[in-house]
Amino acid sequence: MAKTVGIVAEYNPFHKGHAYQIDCLKDMGFDRIAVAMSGSCVQRGEIALLDKFCRAGMAVDCGASLVCELPYPYSCFSAEGFAKSGVHILKNIGADALCFGSESADISLLCSIADYLLSGEYEANLKKYLAENMPFAAAREKAITEKFALSREVITASNDILALEYIKECRRINWDVQLIPIKRKGADYNDLSLKASFASASGIRNAVKEYRFETAAGYVPETVQKDFLNRLEQGDYFVADTAFEKAVIAGLKKLSAADFETLPDCNTELAHAFENAASISNSFEKLFENLPTKQYTKARLNRIMLFAFMGTNSSIPALPPFIRILAMDKNGEEIVKKADKISALPISHSYRILQDKSENCRRVIEKEVLATDMQSLFFKFSGENRKDFTTKFYKK
Repeated sequence: MAKTVGIVAEYNPFHKGHAYQIDCLKDMGFDRIAVAMSGSCVQRGEIALLDKFCRAGMAVDCGASLVCELPYPYSCFSAEGFAKSGVHILKNIGADALCFGSESADISLLCSIADYLLSGEYEANLKKYLAENMPFAAAREKAITEKFALSREVITASNDILALEYIKECRRINWDVQLIPIKRKGADYNDLSLKASFASASGIRNAVKEYRFETAAGYVPETVQKDFLNRLEQGDYFVADTAFEKAVIAGLKKLSAADFETLPDCNTELAHAFENAASISNSFEKLFENLPTKQYTKARLNRIMLFAFMGTNSSIPALPPFIRILAMDKNGEEIVKKADKISALPISHSYRILQDKSENCRRVIEKEVLATDMQSLFFKFSGENRKDFTTKFYKK
């Protein structure tokens, strides 16, 4: 029987580096590639550049077999929560292998570190450094680098951080799956320059923000370049412009510290910091000047801002309660047929069908629908409403 390999991705946007990963898997003999892809919002706490139906279609046109949605708010959780949710979907799809990008691509080392992070020894070391008033990220880093005598780059690289979380989750749920790291090529994750043959998604988004559409398109596979450019030229894309900033900050100004504290990933210290910063800020630049950016990552602060803007508190199911199909080809159909027999989750391309499966499904769908509507509202030229109910899934 043909094997299925799973990928957790954002495709924000889909670019040549993503196509390279898919090509590598095909060269390894995987003809069925299933992707759990972030919906309308992404893990760094931002709204995606292009809508999810477009991104999923591009992935299938470039070799993916099946793209399923990782819905908001799971798509905006910390690395651990994001990885848990993606792995949960891929396991229920019936993947035989899990592939991820990696700066180190050293699976033996990554597995050793992941096992250590699940151990009592790590917990004891972490508590020791936290007791010394180290920020969590610094305490975690020290607990790992001292154990393995590593340079910090190995555990602070964006893809390897997620790789460790994927491995940890597979261990936690006893999912005996083949793990396939593929070494990242080209620009670093946050590199905005467009000099390497493989640009980062951040660099491509930055080029779009600066209206350098042709330049941005040069880093997208030729198969989907025309569609990519058409979307940009029609204003069918999101950028955090002044109107969006003011809308977010207006929402933040309405919240008290007690309100902020109900949001995922927000503690008491951050809740009071946000209440104060929002009251004296009128732009994202000023807001971040007034937030504790040395103790907390910008991604975490972005996630809290987005949770506040979307009105998302912690009262949601721990894991995605459904699998929603965004795009597929004939191999994807075979993956879905198999998944229908083994999945503990309902599977469909239709939110109208899925929202009637359970109260948990309805609650999560409500959140993702709002995220999609917000993305459309703040497109360069406002898009259509209720896309989640009007857009057909893509079948190649």
